[in-house]
Amino acid sequence: MMRRLLLISILILVQLALGGPAAKAQAPAAKEPWSFGANGYYGALFRYRSGTDALNFTHPVAVEVYAHRHTLGKRPWERAFNLPQIGLALSYYNYGVPDELGEAASLTAYLDNSIFKFRKSSLRLNLGTGLVYATRHYTPAENELNMAIGSAFTFALRGTLRYEIPLQERLTLNLNFAFRHFSNGALNKPNNGMNFPLLGVGLRYQPREVELLPEAGISEADFEKRIRLNLRVTAGVKEVLYIDEKHPIYNVSLYASKQLTQTSSLLVGADGFHNSSFREEYIKIAAPVPAEKIDPRLAGVTLGHELHLGELSVVVQLGRYLYEPNHLYPDFYQRYGLKYNLTDHVSANVLLVAHTKTANVIEWGVGLHL
Repeated sequence: MMRRLLLISILILVQLALGGPAAKAQAPAAKEPWSFGANGYYGALFRYRSGTDALNFTHPVAVEVYAHRHTLGKRPWERAFNLPQIGLALSYYNYGVPDELGEAASLTAYLDNSIFKFRKSSLRLNLGTGLVYATRHYTPAENELNMAIGSAFTFALRGTLRYEIPLQERLTLNLNFAFRHFSNGALNKPNNGMNFPLLGVGLRYQPREVELLPEAGISEADFEKRIRLNLRVTAGVKEVLYIDEKHPIYNVSLYASKQLTQTSSLLVGADGFHNSSFREEYIKIAAPVPAEKIDPRLAGVTLGHELHLGELSVVVQLGRYLYEPNHLYPDFYQRYGLKYNLTDHVSANVLLVAHTKTANVIEWGVGLHL
């Protein structure tokens, strides 16, 4: 099961970097140029278990190689977001704590966009997500000090502020301030996560010049303005205790969507959950487990936003539980994720449901859109 989920994640990452077939079919024939580069990093670790400093300089170092393509304005969303660069990065991390944290490698996809352009240089923001493999993780009786990561494979969130300085016509110097977050989304316990800032420097090589396409003059009529009805069915698993089995969680979401611009839609809807982990949730907080049958149902309402990037969308929702009979969760929950349109009426989804800063479950599912 886990291997299948990882394969789906890798396919989504590659799709984000390379662009969808439907989008390519509609785009002009001009080829989008690629850039290639490498960065070196040095950083610090935020506290990942009790007994450590809030910010621990254990000399974590990282090396990253990447390739990204320059958008030319082929698709409406590219000009709306100031022609971002889209890429894949392969990274290696050494935390400086070999027995406890070991080393890690990650594959991430990202969007890289200009914030400020100066006379010759520019300030850029790089945001993305991906997968991480760690050589050391929590293991009972063997590596119980690693409270950050509970499994070999985890998910990554990346953010990098880059200052680019041209050195030659095709060579650019990068000065980077980065932040990385690694977590398995409650698939395994413990899951305190790895959080660390990094300072870095690197070079980027651009083999050929970027030649933008003339603006196509996209009109407001180019997106659908009617209200659409959507049904999303998902499933996920989570662990609650350090020594635990996987508990399935199912969700059905019914929501209406209204596209406001080429890149933005408003979402309003309702959620129904079936959560089989409540018994362990009682044990986790040292509360008495009810003698009667535990009600596994949850229900809530949601308000959200969908950011359209061609066939791929970024979904953010805020939810409010209306039915939570066990009183184990806070009143509000959040959902963050990716949606990929397979057709006009069917989508694939991977989403994280969280309670403030605590991951609850990663959802994998299918959406139907009328």
